[in-house]
Amino acid sequence: MKELPENTLNRLIIYLKVLENLEKKRVDSVSSEDLARLSGVNSAQLRKDLSFVGTLGTKGVGYSVKALKYNLKKFLGRTEEWNVIIGGLTPLSRYLIEHAQLQKEGFFIMAAFDTKPENIGVVIGGVSVYNLDQLSYVCKAIKVDIGIIATDEDQETYFSAFVQHGIKAILNLSNYPLFPEDEKIKVENLSIVHGLTKLSYYLKNLGS
Repeated sequence: MKELPENTLNRLIIYLKVLENLEKKRVDSVSSEDLARLSGVNSAQLRKDLSFVGTLGTKGVGYSVKALKYNLKKFLGRTEEWNVIIGGLTPLSRYLIEHAQLQKEGFFIMAAFDTKPENIGVVIGGVSVYNLDQLSYVCKAIKVDIGIIATDEDQETYFSAFVQHGIKAILNLSNYPLFPEDEKIKVENLSIVHGLTKLSYYLKNLGS
């Protein structure tokens, strides 16, 4: 397997989102030039990225939207189902639990965890909130693939607990980045404030 650069991975995810949108619009095929334009890259970059997937378009026709979407989903692990747990009972975690789209995409939230006594035992959309001390019990009961940290409070506590219990894929939605010491553990740091700060920088320096 070729080592996949992170920037390439990010672009492949964008291609998949564009293809899903095209399929919703009932578009059957798309040229490399149009797919590249809709994805914010040039066609040479698109073809280079798709070479990792092993997918080639047809000259004069382009790509089958349905076939390319499937191949990308398979390559990205999106044709499988993944068990997810959430750390921190917050409005954000409640939204994620109740957001049916995640299940449609193959991500099933199996349990939530918190450290506050008043939140333990709460059930949201069929998902129970456990004490973080019960993480070991839940991990033995089900295979946990991904952990989500959805709170700025005690985010390092959740992070340490997830890592300690062998969870190797963590989505950190807090405003504070987390970095594992073990390179086999993958953490994706996503923050609205981070994105807005980048935009504020661009706005501040427009025309300078």
